[in-house]
Amino acid sequence: MTRHAVIPRATNGSCKIQRTIHGLFISTMATGPGTTDNARRYQALERLLRHEARSAQALTAALDISQPTLSRTIQAHPDTLSAFRITGDRTPRYGLLRQLPGGLSARQNIYRISDQGTMAPFATVEFLGGGATLERRSTRTTLYGGLPPYMAFASPSGFLGRQVARAAASDLQFPDSLKDWSDDHRVAYLFTRGLNLPGNLVYGDAGLQREMDFRELAPTRSADKPAHFVAMANQLKDAAYGSSAGGEQPKFLGLVQDLGHVIVKFARQGSRMAALLPLEDLALRSLAAVGVPAARSRLSMAGAYVFLEVQRFDRQGRHGRIGMLSCGAIDDEFFGARDTWSEFAARCVQARYLPASGARHIDVMAAFSELIGNGDRHFDNISFLLREDGGYASVAPAYDILPMRYAPIGGGVDPDLLPITPRLGTIGAKPEVWSSALDAARRFWTAVQQGRVEAPVSRSFRALAARNLAAAEAFVVPLLPPSATHRRS
Repeated sequence: MTRHAVIPRATNGSCKIQRTIHGLFISTMATGPGTTDNARRYQALERLLRHEARSAQALTAALDISQPTLSRTIQAHPDTLSAFRITGDRTPRYGLLRQLPGGLSARQNIYRISDQGTMAPFATVEFLGGGATLERRSTRTTLYGGLPPYMAFASPSGFLGRQVARAAASDLQFPDSLKDWSDDHRVAYLFTRGLNLPGNLVYGDAGLQREMDFRELAPTRSADKPAHFVAMANQLKDAAYGSSAGGEQPKFLGLVQDLGHVIVKFARQGSRMAALLPLEDLALRSLAAVGVPAARSRLSMAGAYVFLEVQRFDRQGRHGRIGMLSCGAIDDEFFGARDTWSEFAARCVQARYLPASGARHIDVMAAFSELIGNGDRHFDNISFLLREDGGYASVAPAYDILPMRYAPIGGGVDPDLLPITPRLGTIGAKPEVWSSALDAARRFWTAVQQGRVEAPVSRSFRALAARNLAAAEAFVVPLLPPSATHRRS
């Protein structure tokens, strides 16, 4: 199931490369009488392995040495060279450990927290020249061309990631913008600063201690939540300016007495996003009502803000955790398409990563999004939950679904409240999908029209809801069997 990096082997067609490398090796002979043969071989090995791991055959051919000589050279430098065999391949391979920011060791431990809260080793990883990652588990050894999907998923992103980047720029001399971070920056952050990350993995021995210390944190009492939330929003409000552009909703993490681990989104009362947060809460409830698992959420108002608490589904109780991966991380590793939710779901069914029922849930989320004006359907807005053995368990509950058609586009500009214009896209004419999506959309727009939302709804939004409900019904009716259409009428 895992895509491995391709390790080139020396062939007759690579004679030119071998001659070049051999020339580099011969050139080291002039380094002085005190330089040993082993040192010269090591320098040549460094050059060979700087950009990729190689097989023993390729190395012995390029250096014109025997396998025993190569083994002795590797064994003499255990701090910088790595020998391994990929599971399923008997060919020994060798890599050069790369240098990481801040002097972080290129060999690290990763731990996993179970759904009951117990901590245990998950894997050891080695970061090799050329950007590859070697993962050693008890049952298999895997070589990734870059970061493993779980590490790419856990790396900082979005609004919270931008705050991480600012702190890292100050403390670790990292680039100010996440866009300028390399994989080495992501690795250094995960293993030196990572805490309370998505999913159930803990990076590094120091990270394990941070998680132990985190367990001592007392949850925020229900009576104290309003004041705590307002204080957090005030602390982040300058960073939140303009963040809704591109879907980066201002948010922070919390541990509260009533809902446990939460992600708290916030917006200033009177703003467009303040009007949309109640609709996100309503959208999740509408999907749950038609059988699509959705994250639990709760809306509240305090001070000058509207808050939406979304319960984290990768947490179980106070200390338990559940593995998860964004579909972006999964698609990048196995497919490399990132096209549409429905096409991704179909690929996963074909690859047997997902049952047909899971693909249907994704299709309904996509169709419902069409009927409420949610065009922000990127691949980090759907995820899979993982079993304890690391296999895919199910599609994660729905989250981050709201009418983004009406969200601010930056610079204080709010789009006009124009009716939705649904499209089939790649969902196709699937009556059972569109029927469920329409049921959820009718619940959604009817509640908005009647003001049955956990916050005041403006007159303009109520009028828009009536037009959007009519547009949704007009679009879906031709996609339903005549019997279903008759029952609805």
